[in-house]
Amino acid sequence: MKFQKRAICIVKLIGKVLINYSNFLDADLFENLEGLPVLDDVKEGYLEIDKALELVPEDGVYAVPAAANTAGILYNKEMFAEHGWQIPTTWDEFIDLCKTIKEEGETPLYLGFKDTWTTLAPWNALAVGLSDPDTPMEVSAGTETFSEAYDEVAAKIREMLEYCEPNPFAYNYNDAATAFARGEAAMWPIGSYAIPQVLSVNPDMQIGSFVMPCTNDPDDRILNSGIDVQYSILSGTPNQEEAKEVIDYLMSDEVLEMYLEDQGGVSTKKGDFPLSPYMTDMKPWIDEGKVADFQDHHYPAEMAVDALIQTYLLDESPDAREKFLKNFDTQWQRYNRDLIRRLREKD
Repeated sequence: MKFQKRAICIVKLIGKVLINYSNFLDADLFENLEGLPVLDDVKEGYLEIDKALELVPEDGVYAVPAAANTAGILYNKEMFAEHGWQIPTTWDEFIDLCKTIKEEGETPLYLGFKDTWTTLAPWNALAVGLSDPDTPMEVSAGTETFSEAYDEVAAKIREMLEYCEPNPFAYNYNDAATAFARGEAAMWPIGSYAIPQVLSVNPDMQIGSFVMPCTNDPDDRILNSGIDVQYSILSGTPNQEEAKEVIDYLMSDEVLEMYLEDQGGVSTKKGDFPLSPYMTDMKPWIDEGKVADFQDHHYPAEMAVDALIQTYLLDESPDAREKFLKNFDTQWQRYNRDLIRRLREKD
């Protein structure tokens, strides 16, 4: 019983503070787990995601990723089959599909941008395919600017407004989930976390999901995937060996399968694990570990990037994109002064 309580504590600790993992690691709160045998079983893509979350690059490994989510485009399989629409593999194919759907009297996309955070769903899915995963760190180091790195991202998320519901800023996340469930749009750019809510409205809906095609090279497609659950050991704990045994237990095939069957999601561990039928189209990327983290995981909460994006999308002035990107750079410098100083001092 004592062993089980320790295991649960590790899960709850990481589950609650995952968004602040970078800050906890930066404060030296975690032990270096480099050399832990279970790490050899984790897909390289998810280990790279954890390394990219370090505010200042560290030597070592400080977490064992266990389960992840996915984000891209949810689509209505019945509508696609009925109309003969094909999953797009390039940006031009995606826009052509949107035009075709619109011409056939249907709404291509539902966005629900009244809730500012929903703007981050397509933003992240585009950013992983159009910019380097290290973009935020490169900007802090002074070797990149968001004005350059995010120019195409900003242009393409704005282009999506041409193919969505009328006035997407009048409808929120719940509205979008309900509308998509009722067949009022063929696609919804959102993460796998939205599927349960859609099914609560329409339990029989046939939902598929595909990777956002950001460029005109199909091989450029990268799955936007973030870690939901991972395990770390608190620095200085007197029970390190016991904690490692708990991690081995939680990462065992049997326990991981139980978790995925109950909670859904994607295994970060190599092997044949349960995968939701709603994510079948993403399986090749999951199996290969061809994934990249949500870029907003690197943005400080105080910067309110979701509100910046929403304001930009509402701005109809000719220089809206230029103003938005310039402001993005300005706000980044404002809210990351200490980090920028430390990174540049290290160099």
